[in-house]
Amino acid sequence: MFVRCFTDACCWTGTLLFVAGCGGPSSTPVKPAKPVTTPVQTDHADHKHGDQASHKDAGHKKEGETAHGHSHERGKMLIADAGSVHALLTAHLAADGNELDIFFETPVDKDPQPVAIAVESFEAQATAGEGESQTLTFEPAPADERPVGEKAGTCSHFVAKAPWMKPEDDLLVVAKFRLDGKEVLGRWKNFNPKKYAHHVE
Repeated sequence: MFVRCFTDACCWTGTLLFVAGCGGPSSTPVKPAKPVTTPVQTDHADHKHGDQASHKDAGHKKEGETAHGHSHERGKMLIADAGSVHALLTAHLAADGNELDIFFETPVDKDPQPVAIAVESFEAQATAGEGESQTLTFEPAPADERPVGEKAGTCSHFVAKAPWMKPEDDLLVVAKFRLDGKEVLGRWKNFNPKKYAHHVE
């Protein structure tokens, strides 16, 4: 009897210890969960439009430059590409009547030379702002205003009378003539007679 009671007591004690062990703290430590980080989103809206414009315009040429990379003006003359030559337009402002001069030269920047073309005369249209177009007739300049030795029937310097022209005008001038058997156009935009005048009275 005593042995049985002792045995039963030991069983109940083991059971209680087992149950207590299951409900107690675990012997293996639990790692805390890592905090979840939200990635920061960049806002492209804060880029300035000026920055974008600077990239867009980085390869653009400056006003007044051509595909050749040089300014189409020299001193008191505005230059136009006209076929195989350069055509230079300048103004002569005088009390007895204003004039326009056109010089033909080799299309180079360094040491350009006059080019005499085989033309007796040619016409051009000049328009001031929104006004009506005016017809100009360019004829060879006097011999003493042209290079010595030009062949007969050729000329490198032509003059047209423009009594209607005002110093403050903003002109578009378009000339048409034949060069090397082809019809060629010379076009000068934003020609201001006062700015491009080689002679003023």
